[in-house]
Amino acid sequence: MPKDVDEPMFFDLYFDQGVARYVSHFPHRQEGQLCGEIGPTYFDVEVVPSRIHQMYPECKIIVNLRNPISRTLSLYGHHLSKGRVTGSFSEAVLRMPRILSSGKYATHIPRWLDAFGAGRVTFVLLDDIKANPVLTLKHLYNFLGIADIDMPSWGNERFNELTAPRFPWLAKVTARLVTSLHAKGFHAVIQLGKALGLRALVYEGGTSKKPELTENERSQLLKEYEPDIAFVERLLNRDLSEWRKT
Repeated sequence: MPKDVDEPMFFDLYFDQGVARYVSHFPHRQEGQLCGEIGPTYFDVEVVPSRIHQMYPECKIIVNLRNPISRTLSLYGHHLSKGRVTGSFSEAVLRMPRILSSGKYATHIPRWLDAFGAGRVTFVLLDDIKANPVLTLKHLYNFLGIADIDMPSWGNERFNELTAPRFPWLAKVTARLVTSLHAKGFHAVIQLGKALGLRALVYEGGTSKKPELTENERSQLLKEYEPDIAFVERLLNRDLSEWRKT
């Protein structure tokens, strides 16, 4: 995995800076090791699958799927925590339509399959990670063609619980500063800031209450995402009726 940054965002934000930037994230790679990254912003960007395939045609893609309604609510909470949106869910979607559009599985998934072929793309449901993490991990090892590694002791812990910032304006400024530093390649500065506890300055004392949807908003989202739920059911040959009960 990248050494200096959790999410390189190369294939959507920094692709024009050239392959040298991407390779620079893996100076610690040893001969024969596979390289990988987590790219939560890649899924719904139209040009990303072809960009990855252009540079690494043999790449294998793991797509993590969850109930699109829960996904959208989580994304809304994420942007709230960064100070990028304020107010209700409906207000946030008007400001950032991608909160809604990024969950359109029937639109985005075919691009990945077209670029890499079904044999190089696998899908993992968040439901399966929660219900049987060991079996899900074994599936990924098999897909990647690597030996099994035991589930680490922290494998069932939860990370990145959403917390609304104490000062939304400061969270917004901080998020912009972090983006700017990443763009300039100053990843070590960001890591230093984390080590010094600067995140606590922004979020300590904030509320950890999760954002919620109104019944009308949930009903509208279910109608909006029904074609996408049905698409995933056909794709994986699975009954996802539980997604419709959220």
